[in-house]
Amino acid sequence: MTAAQFARPKWAERRPAGLLWAAGIIGLLNAAPNFYWALGGELLLETIGMWLVELRSDFPLRTGIALLTIALTKTTASLLPLLLLGHSRHRRLWWSAAVVVCLALILYGAVGVALNLALLLFTSVADPTGRIGQAVIWYPMLLLWGLLLALGLRAVMRSTRGRDAA
Repeated sequence: MTAAQFARPKWAERRPAGLLWAAGIIGLLNAAPNFYWALGGELLLETIGMWLVELRSDFPLRTGIALLTIALTKTTASLLPLLLLGHSRHRRLWWSAAVVVCLALILYGAVGVALNLALLLFTSVADPTGRIGQAVIWYPMLLLWGLLLALGLRAVMRSTRGRDAA
C-alpha cells in the first residue's frame, strides 16, 4: 500500500469547517432577535416571557442596552470557533474558549428545555406563551448550537491529528 491510499479524502478536510459554520449560523440566528428587540422590535418578544415585555416598557433604554449586550455576546460566541479554521498563534486560546462556549450551550440548553417542559407539563404557568417559546424555540436552539459546535470541535481535533500524523 502506498501513502496515497491513506490520504484523507477531500470531504474529510471540509467537514470541520462545515460543522463549525453550521454552529455559527445557528448562533447568529439566535443572536439576531436580540439585535431586533434591542432596537425596539416586538415580534416574538413574548416568547421570551411577558416579564421582558413589561421590563422593556418600564425601562426601554436599560433593556435595550442589555439586549444589545446579549446579542453581541452571542455573535462573538458564534464567530469565535471559526478562528480554529485558520492558522493562529493563539489556537489553544481559541480552542479553550470554544470548548467553554460549547459546554455552556449544551448545559444551558438542555437544562432550559427540561425545566420549561417540566413546568409546562406538571404545573399551571402564569405565562404559557413565554414557557412554550422557551421550551420549543430558544433553549432547543441553544442546545442545537452547542451540539453542532461539539461535533465541529471533534472534527477539528480529528483533522488536526490526521495532519500531525502525516
